[in-house]
Amino acid sequence: MKTPRILLVDDSKATRAIVAKMLRSYDCEILEAANGALGVESARQHQPDLIVLDMTMPVMNGVETLQTLQADETLKSIPVIMLTANSNPEEIEQMKALGAAEYITKTQKPRLILEKVIALIGLQAKPGEVPSEVST
Repeated sequence: MKTPRILLVDDSKATRAIVAKMLRSYDCEILEAANGALGVESARQHQPDLIVLDMTMPVMNGVETLQTLQADETLKSIPVIMLTANSNPEEIEQMKALGAAEYITKTQKPRLILEKVIALIGLQAKPGEVPSEVST
């Protein structure tokens, strides 16, 4: 079985670091991109198993990035977890209508991101490691 690849697309280096820290105890490869355009390029090159995508970014925002991913036959089947500071129910419905698998607000507990990743791609802890807890 191949090691799952997870692409983190967020202009905040701190957010990428928090999510990456949660995932380090799990058997996966973590890729990062600082904006949507780089995220799409990385997705095309590496074909990740899951993408965690921020909504508000320079160059190409989360909506534009999600639409670009969904329009690409080789990328549209990759599950995308949208990550945003906005908890507007209309925006949540729009993201799901555009193809997002999940939508998480940054005000929710960081552990929820890990729970959604595990649920979507069946991530497994590395042998002999106890998955790290994330402060909430």
